[in-house]
Amino acid sequence: MKNILLQTDVYKMGHMEQYAPGCNKVYSYLTARNEKTFPETVFFGLQYYIKKYLTQPITPEMGEEFLNYRKLILGSNSPEIEAKIRELCQLGYLPIEIKAVKEGTIMPIKNVLITITNTHPDFFWVVGFMESLLLKLWYTITVATCSYQYRKVVNRFFEATDDDALQALKDFQVHDFGYRGDSSEEGAAISGVAHLLSFLGSDDVPALPCAVEFYNADVNGEPIMLSVPASEHSVMCSFGREDEIEAFQHMIDLYPSGIVSIVSDTFDVYKVLTDFAERLKPAILQRDGKVVFRPDSGNPENIICGNPDAETGSDEWKGAIRLLDEKFGSSINTKGYKVLNPKVGLIYGDGMYMERYIRTLERLQKMGYAASNLVIGVGGILRNHSRDTLGFAIKATYVEVNGEPREIEKDPITDHKKKSHKGLLALVKNEQGYQTLDRCSPEQEGNSLLKTVFKDGKLVKETSLADIRQWLKEQEAQVESKVLV
Repeated sequence: MKNILLQTDVYKMGHMEQYAPGCNKVYSYLTARNEKTFPETVFFGLQYYIKKYLTQPITPEMGEEFLNYRKLILGSNSPEIEAKIRELCQLGYLPIEIKAVKEGTIMPIKNVLITITNTHPDFFWVVGFMESLLLKLWYTITVATCSYQYRKVVNRFFEATDDDALQALKDFQVHDFGYRGDSSEEGAAISGVAHLLSFLGSDDVPALPCAVEFYNADVNGEPIMLSVPASEHSVMCSFGREDEIEAFQHMIDLYPSGIVSIVSDTFDVYKVLTDFAERLKPAILQRDGKVVFRPDSGNPENIICGNPDAETGSDEWKGAIRLLDEKFGSSINTKGYKVLNPKVGLIYGDGMYMERYIRTLERLQKMGYAASNLVIGVGGILRNHSRDTLGFAIKATYVEVNGEPREIEKDPITDHKKKSHKGLLALVKNEQGYQTLDRCSPEQEGNSLLKTVFKDGKLVKETSLADIRQWLKEQEAQVESKVLV
């Protein structure tokens, strides 16, 4: 069990004695301030941090360990610091209350997401002390937001190019390849769950037990995450360059039914999509399922859609989608777009960042192909962010000193983008959408859309992966209905 008192920054170790004398209450909020990357966030991850860290008891041993480490770092401990830490350990839990929006809420940037305040006047300083840990929400929220933005792209192109019969495939169009690209096992697990809010396809195994343990995912209910057997380059190379086609045949023989993904760029992807495809065609067509070809090297747009600068009529000029169409055929759906023979498919899992994915889908649409023909894999792209991507911050806006309220704010003259709200906050929703009100009365703050999820060491409002997914879909439907109107 990690010592929660050590999950902080050094400067937080001394703030407990730095507040104004007589301070007995601190009230802070979390928000995302940078709207340049995405206009909105998908709130996710608070329940993980509550269950993983905040609900654990605070023991005297933790307090002494904290004081020992603090002395090593800062050189000494004042009697006041020692007293406050030992009093907290005597209490045995974190005396704070956290209010938050529902996990899965699509929230425009610059709105309040959570508020934190103390429930005991002697422990006002715990609010700021927990800031460093709770700011880690930037990661889960940013990954959930990024995956949701991919989902919006999928929805848009499916709406334009795919008929109703294939709409269920949207859940699998963006596949999580990111376990190896994360910086830690913990990060891979919770970021993997963040992706699962918007898609079912994932190769991130740690996400599954994480979803079960921290988000009550039901292994006997609806699918949590799904994937397929897939080869890698070492597998293909083990057959030797001259016998590469035998590697393909071996994969087809191993998996006589269902979907199987075979990496196809080990040597010559165009040879695979022409010569190999022709020789394997009888086995592929007789097979009960789909063989998915995976080219993963080069410029994805040109590999998939064809290189316009290549020799006209060449395999490189045609691209993977047309080569598969030539070899296995396609049908025209109700919207007039081509859908490849269901016996074959295409996945690309390297460097498919958002702008490139959109350009690729736009090119496929112009070529007359439906969006469902292409699945992509993303990994590091989902996680290649920092706290600054969406500008996350926790700021105090209200304190009480000797019981007297003080509305406070941050407003640096050198950067007005960092100006904070002031006083107690409330989140409301009207015809214009969500709005954060500040300088609220206690009654207004109490009637906010922010609801208590943690109080005095206990998780008091719990949710599940299924609930979050459903809530996200409901919000998507609301957005789509407004667009149609």
